[in-house]
Amino acid sequence: MQILKILHFYILVSVPLTLITGPFLPDLSIVLSAIFFLFFTIYYKNFKYYKNIFFILFIFWCLYLIIRSLLSDNILLSLESSLFHFRFGLFFLSIWYALDNYQNFIKYSFIFLLIGFLIIIFDGYYQYFNGYNILGYKYDGFRLSGLFGNEKILGSYLSRLTPLLFAFLAYLNFNNKFTFFIIIFTLTSVDILVFLSGERSAFFYILMSTLIIIFLVKRWKYVRIFTFFLALFAISIITYNSEHVKSRMIDQTVKQFNIQNSDNKINTFSPQHEALYLTSYFIFKDNIIFGIGPKMFREKCATAIDLENLRSYYIDQEVDLRTIQKCSTHTHNTYIQLLVETGITGSIPVILLSLLIIYKLVKHFYFVIFKRIYIYSDYRICLYAAVVISLWPFIPTGNFFNNWLNVIYFLPVGFILYDNHRSLK
Repeated sequence: MQILKILHFYILVSVPLTLITGPFLPDLSIVLSAIFFLFFTIYYKNFKYYKNIFFILFIFWCLYLIIRSLLSDNILLSLESSLFHFRFGLFFLSIWYALDNYQNFIKYSFIFLLIGFLIIIFDGYYQYFNGYNILGYKYDGFRLSGLFGNEKILGSYLSRLTPLLFAFLAYLNFNNKFTFFIIIFTLTSVDILVFLSGERSAFFYILMSTLIIIFLVKRWKYVRIFTFFLALFAISIITYNSEHVKSRMIDQTVKQFNIQNSDNKINTFSPQHEALYLTSYFIFKDNIIFGIGPKMFREKCATAIDLENLRSYYIDQEVDLRTIQKCSTHTHNTYIQLLVETGITGSIPVILLSLLIIYKLVKHFYFVIFKRIYIYSDYRICLYAAVVISLWPFIPTGNFFNNWLNVIYFLPVGFILYDNHRSLK
């Protein structure tokens, strides 16, 4: 039994490292962790975790997704996203179980996450300065890929997990000077590398989590202020001296938002994103309540709107109409995808969760500003930041049902449930 517990422990703490390898290993890790969790809770007859209201609601939501898939036009394709989605619920309960039963779980989670960051940092900068990374993946001059190869998600990995790294730092409360130096180096390097990655959404996540930490965290905010402004100074120098970086992060953003044109029309992120959102609207208006089914946007987008009519929307703008397409594998926005594929019924739980966390952050901000009281710990605030940046509505996103992303979405949830349960004792 002890060997099984050790295996369970290291499977969970190594999840951030498996995320570097692609979608297979992290998905395998959460399946194995779920199996261990089911075995332990049944063996020891410890069923308190299943009685948690968040998990119960999550399971009902998963059942709704399965039913919607069964009623979709392509049942097998839709079930690929919905049938085993419940495994993520067992994953976050597994983390809660580990926190209850394994000593130093947060410490080792921090160590493994930090190791993952340092590997990505070293390889990312190596690729930027040498034109290829340690595995031979080439840098195209606009977006770094690092160890992720053809998947340009280096910035996404770092930016989404930075609040979790900061949460562990706040919980462990290090006083060791060497560790403190490593943290300063890591945070500064992450900010710069995310900018160099060319992932504008990822850089927005960094900005957003940084603002949350600076305004809502009590003890470690000054560390974040120092590292962030140090990174901004380096970013300014790099942007001034690198035409590639400036073109991707500044010039292309201005052009895609249509900011400098005289027609006074500002685009939503980019013409291509806007085209997908318009296509989504035409699908949604005919499927408002229940949507079309998970993973079905790619099937329905072809007939939702005439392509020439869609392209005519941009006729007065400086846009290459050949690049405007009405289809993709997903809508590139979390809430638009949920509304289109699961309808208002399936979207409400995610919207309410997002609003709840935002409410808690606003409430904490009010008490900090007006009463000088920190109602939530620095650890809890950073965990909330990790969730809220993934659920932020006004930004392009990946596929909501993507397995790799869902591991990141649900990774902080187990820590939040444990901390919430502990505070109620």
